[in-house]
Amino acid sequence: MLPFEPANAFHPAKPLCSRYYVGMAQRLKLAVAISLILAFSLFSGCKPRKPKSSSVVVHLLRNLNSVYGSNLDRRILDFEGSNPRVKSGQHIDIQSETSDYKEMLRRQNSNSDNVTLIILDSPDDAGSNSALQVALPQATNVCAGLQGCPAVIPAIIPAQVSGNDREAAQAFVDFLQKAP
Repeated sequence: MLPFEPANAFHPAKPLCSRYYVGMAQRLKLAVAISLILAFSLFSGCKPRKPKSSSVVVHLLRNLNSVYGSNLDRRILDFEGSNPRVKSGQHIDIQSETSDYKEMLRRQNSNSDNVTLIILDSPDDAGSNSALQVALPQATNVCAGLQGCPAVIPAIIPAQVSGNDREAAQAFVDFLQKAP
């Protein structure tokens, strides 16, 4: 094409192939921009999943051979079957300590972190431990929730227990106070 000839449909001023590449490049930029916007909006809208909350374990010190032991076992199963949870949503599990009852009572002190709840056979069991004697006036009688129990069954939540552990232990004590 000569420089003085006007552009027409048969002889465009620019070759067709360069217009094609420019148009496609603009479309590609637009497609990339839209893809980035979609990807950003998709991923920014996703919230990370909360990790599964672990259970709060109530470590229960009790006499496995007591007169009301089998009834307490049933009450533990009833409690766990009701799917109890603390306010934070964590499940409450009850785990009985299986060591020698009298020895574990003797070893309890104000720094013991391994026991969350102590259920005595009678108030007399606290006689061998000064920390338990101090806590005995704040103990809750859970005899109402157990059949075949003596007049008073003290349940003690040690003073050093706090937070979710204390809340879980208190929920179990409250459950035991209700008649089955």
